[in-house]
Amino acid sequence: MAQPQIQQIKTPKGITVWLVESHQIPIISLEVDFRAGSAYDPKGHEGLANFTATLLDEGSGNMDANAFKEALDDIGARLGANADTTDLNITLNTLTENRAAAFKLLGQSLQSPRFDDEAVVRMRTSILSGLKRAEEDPGTVASRAYYKKTFGTHPYAHPVQGTPASVAKFNGQLAREFWAKNVNRANMVVSVVGDITAAEVEKLVDESLGNLPAGTVKNPDFKAPAKPVAASVTHIQKDVPQASVIMGHFGLPRSHPDFWNMLVANELLGGGVLTSRLYKSVREEHGLAYSVRSGNYPLPGAGDWQVSVETGNATTQQAIALIRKEIERMRTTEVDAKEFNDVIDYLVGSFPLRTDTNRKILGYLSMMQMENLGPDYMTNWVERVKAVKPADIQRVAKEYFHPDAMALVIVGDGPALKAK
Repeated sequence: MAQPQIQQIKTPKGITVWLVESHQIPIISLEVDFRAGSAYDPKGHEGLANFTATLLDEGSGNMDANAFKEALDDIGARLGANADTTDLNITLNTLTENRAAAFKLLGQSLQSPRFDDEAVVRMRTSILSGLKRAEEDPGTVASRAYYKKTFGTHPYAHPVQGTPASVAKFNGQLAREFWAKNVNRANMVVSVVGDITAAEVEKLVDESLGNLPAGTVKNPDFKAPAKPVAASVTHIQKDVPQASVIMGHFGLPRSHPDFWNMLVANELLGGGVLTSRLYKSVREEHGLAYSVRSGNYPLPGAGDWQVSVETGNATTQQAIALIRKEIERMRTTEVDAKEFNDVIDYLVGSFPLRTDTNRKILGYLSMMQMENLGPDYMTNWVERVKAVKPADIQRVAKEYFHPDAMALVIVGDGPALKAK
């Protein structure tokens, strides 16, 4: 499968856009990203980036929430916003024939969001309700506790949705201040995929985004914490039939020289392949869980490597022991040639599925720009995986997998755990 051809465009107003033309269907997808995710929330206002994002389609210019959404519906366009740990993302999907009207509404939403009181109250109430529901979900409870233990006071530990205490304080003025501070052209990247030409992109992007404040510099990336948080065990009591377990420590960012070696080593250990070592041991051989997986989740300047599993309360300690055993085996034993080749073949063979839709390609374009990875990241993905050698697996595991230095979080039935 041919890799998408990326055009790097500089508009007359100086906005850089990465474009992949795809004319098979008359649809255009655009993503605008600002380095303004939850890690950039002001202290005491955790969740503000997410709250601000929820208000983006709740009215702009002279349109209130209903009028703005009706205008989008009239042309069959979809506009949404989302915040993650590092970024505030705005996406637009439109039919080619309605591109001018859709881009105009995008520009209006970014240049003059309203943050009306009615919308503020409604979205704040919705988020608080979601946080209350999340308190009953063992996986969410475990994840929040895990990131707090792993990253401590570092901004990467901020819960994206915030906390009940922080969200309760949110109002329109806080959202306006966050928007004014972070939404500018210097802090922005733009990606487009679909049925549109470079000349059309230049015109429409300048019309819709060219009048945003210029800004000065992109918000700086955060560095990793000075040192790893010490190994710990956290048990959160919850009367549930299965315990949710997360265990891990710092991982590697995409910029790290061993990132690709880590990717292959993690895939072999528990990255989702049905033949991964963790899957075979914990599920197939011992029948302790439906799924178990490991993952390296890269962040600028840092990363998070973790293993997660849900298992019966009475078998939690056994599952944890098996996971530690498999990690240690990878650290101390050379990988079998067939096992290694099978993982490489799987990663190479499945790569086309990572870029088989415009939405997936758009995500890559945005990530590559935000992390300064260069336009050849997708093109060279397969070759970088193929460059990993069997000897790299044990070396990487020994250097970056530390089964005795993990933050371990267990959310489950305490009496059953203690009985074990």
